[in-house]
Amino acid sequence: MTGSLRPLRSARGALCALALAACGSSPAKSTAPGDAARAGTGAAQSLHVPIRATTLANGLRVVMSRDTTAPVVAVAVYYNIGFRIEPRDRTGFAHLFEHMMFQGSQNLGKMEFIKMVQSSGGVLNGSTRFDFTNYFEVVPANTLETMLWGEADRMRGLSVNQDNLTNQQGVVKSEVRLNVLNRPYGGFPWLDMPQYANKNWYNAHNFYGDLTDLDHATLADVQKFFHQYYTPNNAALVVSGDLDYDQTEAWIRTYFADIPRGPDPTRPDLTEPRQDQEIRAEKVDPLAERPALAVAYHVPDRNTPAFYAFAMLHEVLLDGHDSALFQKLVQDK
Repeated sequence: MTGSLRPLRSARGALCALALAACGSSPAKSTAPGDAARAGTGAAQSLHVPIRATTLANGLRVVMSRDTTAPVVAVAVYYNIGFRIEPRDRTGFAHLFEHMMFQGSQNLGKMEFIKMVQSSGGVLNGSTRFDFTNYFEVVPANTLETMLWGEADRMRGLSVNQDNLTNQQGVVKSEVRLNVLNRPYGGFPWLDMPQYANKNWYNAHNFYGDLTDLDHATLADVQKFFHQYYTPNNAALVVSGDLDYDQTEAWIRTYFADIPRGPDPTRPDLTEPRQDQEIRAEKVDPLAERPALAVAYHVPDRNTPAFYAFAMLHEVLLDGHDSALFQKLVQDK
């Protein structure tokens, strides 16, 4: 989501928001291997990122990029399920599932994936975004095959019991209370702004999830969600770093190619009605000691000339200590 904000006036922590950015939902366009080379012909466009891309028969999209600067590799898996496109009666499920993916798979017990990465000297993390959930590891290059095996094991099938689900429901609810409900400006503005600015439920619901929905999640719900969204045809695998293309692709085919394709998820309609007047909203935060202000704007569709112009405008106005807004508000005022 691209946008700027300005929260509101209030005697005690009221925060008010102006119009907001509807998260653009157009899928990013892919770049063919030769496109980067052609784009780099000019003096001002000399950057060249080597890319080898392929799609397996089961629908898994694979992107590899070789960079031998350091003897490390990054492995990342992106699943096309995020806050905005989770089922209507399962708010917060995309985020809950990010936690569930570390609770065990067919050949790895609870938390063993994390131990496997860290014992090799690597780091890992995962996050839930508006339109996708991602998992990544950065590890020594000689452990690449092991990481690919581990990610494939998770994609192939979870091994989750009721105790793990109950535990993670508690973890997520505690996270909501800690990060949102019990702290000043909790979730502001990224959590509040979409609800004020958008009309479409998918763009405007509580992305952390209603605690009642989280409580009602069953083990059967988890398995259904997994088979619906955590499928190779709904995922992209990215490997970057000190790698050999042919060997890496061979490993990927060995571990991922026989994972069954799932049903193609139906993507909800994320369009917003055209906004023709300013929207204002106000929220009182009893924990905040001073007002916050946010302003946001609906942005053009992704990958259009207007979108890139908007991105450049964002850099000039808002990004960094040399931005116009920082200079005016912080340095001058």
